[in-house]
Amino acid sequence: MYWFKEIEKAKILQGRTIKYLAENKLFISREYLTQILNGKRGCSYTLANNIARCIRQNSNLEDYFYKKGD
Repeated sequence: MYWFKEIEKAKILQGRTIKYLAENKLFISREYLTQILNGKRGCSYTLANNIARCIRQNSNLEDYFYKKGD
């Protein structure tokens, strides 16, 4: 599981709403994305990578997430 580094939340949103990102860019529920960005829930490698790419197309996953457990 990959856990979001909460200090990077403003970089992910870039003035956009969580609802917009969740529904139009990531195709997940707003609630699920909120839990991830608040550090209350982990996510898969694929979703973590997609979230990181909302910032920059070639962004590094480790800049925004850390791996916890298997």
